[in-house]
Amino acid sequence: MKHIEQMKLIFENFHEAVYIVDKKREILYFNPEASNISGFTKGETQGFFCYDNILNHVDSYGKNLCSSGCPLVEAISENKVKDHMVYLHHKLGHRIKVHVRAIPYIEDGEVVGAIEVFTDETQKNLMQEEISIKNKLLLIDRLTGLFNKSFLMDEVSEIINKQKTKSYGVLFLDIDNFKDINDKFGHLFGDDVLASVAKTIKSNIAAKDLAIRFGGEELVVFIHNATRESLLETSEFLRVLISQSRPRTQNYKFELSVSIGATLMRKKEKHMDAIHRADLAMYSAKNEGKNKVVYVE
Repeated sequence: MKHIEQMKLIFENFHEAVYIVDKKREILYFNPEASNISGFTKGETQGFFCYDNILNHVDSYGKNLCSSGCPLVEAISENKVKDHMVYLHHKLGHRIKVHVRAIPYIEDGEVVGAIEVFTDETQKNLMQEEISIKNKLLLIDRLTGLFNKSFLMDEVSEIINKQKTKSYGVLFLDIDNFKDINDKFGHLFGDDVLASVAKTIKSNIAAKDLAIRFGGEELVVFIHNATRESLLETSEFLRVLISQSRPRTQNYKFELSVSIGATLMRKKEKHMDAIHRADLAMYSAKNEGKNKVVYVE
């Protein structure tokens, strides 16, 4: 799954128990509420398969659903949301009655896995659970795989406040001459360029860093535990990698570069104020010839 790291952040503070599997039913993510209900930790579930005698769901007749009748298998194979009332095998040995809702997860038009939501509150509004899940997934930009501006406005402040990070660095990146690329080679190729830049960033930052599509060809990255020196080093590293990243779909010849504004968030500063300062620094980089990093205090 291309967006698994983003989904982990989204569901980390979710009120319902959530775990995510791929098509082979390997557990890729197990959120804290899933641990609270089941007794199993992330380390005891992630990387294992859901049929590895972990939750070990059975129905009211004692039938083992992991081998036959698994809601996840049904959701993946039929591409439909599946609801079941099952009995989860708690780590301590007892059985807990839970409602399970298995939701197929789709990337690029193909079912690549499923998200299972389970709760022992059987009277909950089940439709509301599904809507809540889908709304969370809407925080991921479809083209780039990065978080989108809604995530920036609605989620980032809470994440920054909860993470025990001394200071955040903020990078504001803009692809140089992007309009010329669109005009010369077409908007579909421009989309490929933007996706290539985004994937380079996402693949070369830490798990706790946040990469966001701000709008158009503008991207924002929050770097955790940053100092001036480390932020400049990361900025230059990304600038160089991006200059060597381009789609292989067409043999077009063009120069790819980004201008980057960098700053450190001040104590108790709102993240949007830091973004504005980094944005102004990015424009300074543009005015100074593009393809460079400008840092501001």
